[in-house]
Formats: sequence, structure tokens, C-alpha cells
Amino acid sequence: MIHTIVSMNLAEFPNASFDSLRDVLLEQIEAGLNPGAQLSVRVGFEEVCSIAAGVARVDSGTPVTRQTVMPFFSSAKPITAVAIGILADSGRLDFDDPVSKFIPEFSTHGKDRVTIAHLLNHTSGLADDSLADNGSDKEEVIDRLSATPLVDGWVPGERAAYLPTAGWHLLGEIVERQSGVAFDDFFQDFILDPIGMKSTIPSVDVATANELGEALSVMHISRKGQSSIHPAFTPEKLGRFTRPGSGFHGTASDLSAFYATLLNGGVSESGERIVTQETLTRLTTRSHDGILDETFGIVMDRGLGFGISSNRHGPAVPYGYSRYASDDTFGHGGKESSTGFADPDRELSVALIFNAMPGEPAHDRRVKQVLNKVYEALD
Repeated sequence: MIHTIVSMNLAEFPNASFDSLRDVLLEQIEAGLNPGAQLSVRVGFEEVCSIAAGVARVDSGTPVTRQTVMPFFSSAKPITAVAIGILADSGRLDFDDPVSKFIPEFSTHGKDRVTIAHLLNHTSGLADDSLADNGSDKEEVIDRLSATPLVDGWVPGERAAYLPTAGWHLLGEIVERQSGVAFDDFFQDFILDPIGMKSTIPSVDVATANELGEALSVMHISRKGQSSIHPAFTPEKLGRFTRPGSGFHGTASDLSAFYATLLNGGVSESGERIVTQETLTRLTTRSHDGILDETFGIVMDRGLGFGISSNRHGPAVPYGYSRYASDDTFGHGGKESSTGFADPDRELSVALIFNAMPGEPAHDRRVKQVLNKVYEALD
């Protein structure tokens, strides 16, 4: 069953047509790429298009609605980056501070050279983090990362390699130690509530999943054209402890509201300042430019916690924001499943979330197909 809800506000764009967006999302579901999807498009704070399609769980018949809570995966990284920015605004840290200033045990094996900025832009040289991410609790994760040496010969800041979780566990620990409150509470009080991200949750454990019930969509795997629930990304696995770089869940509408706030200079629609423009500029300006990302094997530009449009380096760059995106577009993608971004030239904020992972090439084609049509609909 394909269930579709389409909400459009075309008062400001009387010639816009989002029919092609709805159609392509339905075609992708029919092709077996994912059971369901959400899309939210804002110009300024105005949500001009909101689409929910498909089902939350394969074979369940439970529809994805605009309120269905979806996994963000790494599309959540900019939320954590903004939390670090809030602490920088308050004078509790500087982006160029060494991580060991806040986590003294991290200084072993020459890691005293690693700064907060290095974690945010993936130039730290931390080794592969899969073992750390599989720790039994947060304390074990921090202990493992503290005991791990850098990649042999790596000078922090000189090379880049995307790591999905290692640096973000450390950033989350810094948020807790410098704010004096639990990670989840900090985000709720200083980011989620002021922006009005009412459906966004930093971590979904089993109890939270049971409470959400049919309002929660889980991640599927669809690499053979048929979707099944991904065993590695269930609440039982992901919800053991908060994962600052990959554990958030929420709605596409919430995520696009986050980016609309950033485009508004860090001030939410209700008028509450989240972060200063000066700090936002530091976060969303290229901190390294034209450097090969050794994880993806391609040149990718990054700010601090944000991926910056890399279209000028070629059309094959993964996790991009459409061929029409301006050079200053900033955001982040989630593993084979989602993206959120802001294009300052268009005052455009977009969030797109699929609930299945079809493999990197298929996802890249899928997401760019939708995002290109977003721009075309508004032209």
C-alpha cells in the first residue's frame, strides 16, 4: 500500500508545481527503494511543500505521515555542531581548543594536538570508530576513544577522512561536561524547544519506541529491491546510549525548520536566538577547501559539522544538494537515507528522509533525483 499526504502552500509561488515531486517519491517506493519517505521544503520559514508517502514499516500498512518520527542518522550532525556553537557563544569553549582540555584522558598517544574543529571537519586522524561505537555504554565509548592512537603519520588538520561517529561521541561528551547537564536535556532546552522541533528526539531507546508506537518508522535495508528491517538500526541496538552524530530521530518538517532558523541568522521563527551569526558563519564556511576525503575517495568541502556544496569539484560528489545548489549551500546527509540543507541564495531549506538504505549509488541517484525537482519546481 502506498499512502500519500501532500501539503502545499503556493501563495508565494503561484507557478510552482510539486506534482513531479510527489510522483517521483511514489515511483521510488514502487521500485522497492524504500517503504516510505518524507519531504519538507521551506522558503524562509514558510513550508511551501510537505509530502509524506508510503509506510513506516514494511508489510505493516502503517502510513508515513508528516508526523511520523524518522531516523535522521548523520543528518543530525549539524544539530550537535550548533550545540558546540552555543557553548562557544557562551565563552565555555573555543573551536580551536584541544579536546583534551575538556576530556583530559583523551590526550594519550599524541591526541593532545586534536582540536574541537578537527573533530567537526573530520581532519582529526582518529582511527576507525566501529569498535568504539559498539561499546556497551557511553563511558566505555569515551574510554576506548581515549586509549586509541591516531592513524599512523596523521597530522591533525592536514588530511581529511569522514568518520561517522567517533568524533561526535567526543563532542557530545564535551557538551555534557561544559554545560553541566545531560546531552539530551541540553538539546531539548537550547535547540529543540526554541525552534519548535516538537517531534525530534536525540535518542530512541526501547521504552521510547514503545511509547511512540506506530508513530515511529524504523530503518530498512533494500539493496536487493525488497525492504526488510535493518537489524543494526533498531531501538534495541541504537538506543543503548545517546549517539550525538547519528542517533537523532524526528520529522522532515522539524529538520527543515532547523535550517530555516540558521538562514535567519540563528533566530527561530518565534524570535528566540539560538546561536550568533558570527558563530554560524564559522560553522558553515569552508574550513577546508579542495581536500581529498580519504573515506569517500573524492574531494569534499566541509565547514565545522556541515558539508558545504562541492558541485564545483564534479558531479560525482556523494551526499550533495542538487546540481542547482549554490556554492554556499550547507547541510549534511545521513547514511544512504536522508539529507537536510540550506541554500542561502534561495532562502531555501530542505529535508528529505527515506526509511531504507539501498546502497550508496542507488541512494545518490534517488536523493539527487528528488532534490533537482525541488529546485525545478520553484523556478
